[in-house]
Amino acid sequence: MVKRLYAYKDLLFVFIWREFLIRYKQTTIGILWAILQPLSLMLLFTFIFGVVLHTNHKDYPYVLFFYAGVLPWTFFSGSTNFAVSSLSSNFNLVTKIYFPREIIPLSGVAINLIDYLIGLLVYFVLLIFYRTPLTWNFLWLFPLMAMLIVYTTSISFFLAALNVYYRDVKLASAFLLQFLFFATPVIYSIDTVENRWKTLLFLNPLVFIVENMRRVTIEGRGIILWQMAVELLGIIVLYLIIYRIFIRIERAFADVI
Repeated sequence: MVKRLYAYKDLLFVFIWREFLIRYKQTTIGILWAILQPLSLMLLFTFIFGVVLHTNHKDYPYVLFFYAGVLPWTFFSGSTNFAVSSLSSNFNLVTKIYFPREIIPLSGVAINLIDYLIGLLVYFVLLIFYRTPLTWNFLWLFPLMAMLIVYTTSISFFLAALNVYYRDVKLASAFLLQFLFFATPVIYSIDTVENRWKTLLFLNPLVFIVENMRRVTIEGRGIILWQMAVELLGIIVLYLIIYRIFIRIERAFADVI
């Protein structure tokens, strides 16, 4: 993908800048929305599960527990929501000139990645505020972020291409994201799940990524290497398959869209 996009890097930056302006240009608080969205969800979950229901989430603050889950989920859901209709909504460009079509959904991933990195700074502040001791295992956060980006990019390409041929994918994707939200340990820990369901849940790479983001940052524990190797292999294979299909059918987008 890097080789394909290198000649079009300026166009990619233009798309990213355009989406950035569309999202924040006429807003009152601008890029602060990147902080408010995960922060508001975290506060909502903290109030419901911490104050109203009094559920137990290990031995660290509710705020850290929920924010660590909400942050990667917000990036994933925001990117895929953008990608679903990204090609069909830009039909005027797709049908007139040729450029690598993956630039359009990729620009959405990039914009949401900017929001994610801003939210990550807030997460660091919360860790310091709650005096969470950081260990060398914290560095595992960065390969986990790379896995999250690759997986999100793969699903974004898949949904964007599929929606060109089947417009009801946009409606189905809303249900899929709701399903994935509850199949991802955003508001619960995988440790509370019965063993017979854990294997099924781990088929969703987000489960491994979100759970271990908590593990390495809040708990200071390391990653189980064989699990990471399996998940990483699965994400890479998924990306290669989806991207290969995407570039094979992209030239037909202009005729179908």
